[in-house]
Amino acid sequence: MTERLNVKEERNIEYTCPSRAEISDMLRDAGIRPTAQRIAIYEMLRGTTSHPKAETVYEAVKDEFPSLSLNTVYDTLQILVESGLVRKLPMKENVSRYDGNPIAHGHFVCVECGRVGDLGPDVDKELEQASLTIKNRVDGRVIDIDHRFYGYCRECDD
Repeated sequence: MTERLNVKEERNIEYTCPSRAEISDMLRDAGIRPTAQRIAIYEMLRGTTSHPKAETVYEAVKDEFPSLSLNTVYDTLQILVESGLVRKLPMKENVSRYDGNPIAHGHFVCVECGRVGDLGPDVDKELEQASLTIKNRVDGRVIDIDHRFYGYCRECDD
């Protein structure tokens, strides 16, 4: 598995939706063979902040690739996670969601509709500062920090 970028390197990367040629280069740089299906799957993840399930990714790209299987999507997502290009978010309901932004950041999860959203840079900055303080008190080597808040989104809270 590829080692993740350190925090200082991560903060200098802007996560926007790159072109397919740029995605191809990114996959190659991560040691992944850039097939058309892998490029489309990664492009879909980089182009959304909805943190989709594998089935949602499959539905989004299957029209472009009629022979694409859900199993291929799962395999590709696992490759992208292992390379550090994508973050896997295991959820309470034993379903994983996927984030095209692998930089550690906080999420809000609606317990009613299941929507997963990013908390925003100001909150992330505060969480990062708190995490660094707490991380130094842990008796062990921290390899990942995951901040999730559960509640009701604005639509479900009405």
